[in-house]
Amino acid sequence: MKKQLTFLVSILFVVLTYGAVYGQPPARTHSEGTDPRTAAIEALKRLEADVIVYRSLGDFEAGGRLARVPLPIFEAHLQEVSLKVEPLLAQMPAAKAKLELTNALDSYRDGVYWWRQIDQPRVISVSALAYAESSHTPAEAAFLSSIPYTVAINWRQAEKYLRRAESLRDR
Repeated sequence: MKKQLTFLVSILFVVLTYGAVYGQPPARTHSEGTDPRTAAIEALKRLEADVIVYRSLGDFEAGGRLARVPLPIFEAHLQEVSLKVEPLLAQMPAAKAKLELTNALDSYRDGVYWWRQIDQPRVISVSALAYAESSHTPAEAAFLSSIPYTVAINWRQAEKYLRRAESLRDR
């Protein structure tokens, strides 16, 4: 019981700290008067704050990081945002803004898919220490080396779609 209580308190602390650090007010629901498009844009901006958007391959090679948070945290944020944005998208009429927001969310999902392909956790379980052949052909090595930039391109695409949706909101 004490472990569970400690765990719940630590989760609450993390949630409150995250909100305080990023200056985000508590989440509003659609019923509080925010239109679905604005609420979806605000939710997707949370993901945008987690990633690093590079303008070019040179910038990416100089920086080299994919995000400001580790993959498991970003996956949790993506799950939360998806659960919020998908119902909002279902409420929106079929229009260009809905398409742009859907594309932004899908770009984040695609980026996470590719990020998972190259993620190497820093903690290794004992069962993973079994001998496994790890040599790659030159083609596989070339393919694997291009994945980080593929992730970065997905983040850039998501940002582009989000900006388009915002510009449509302002019209």
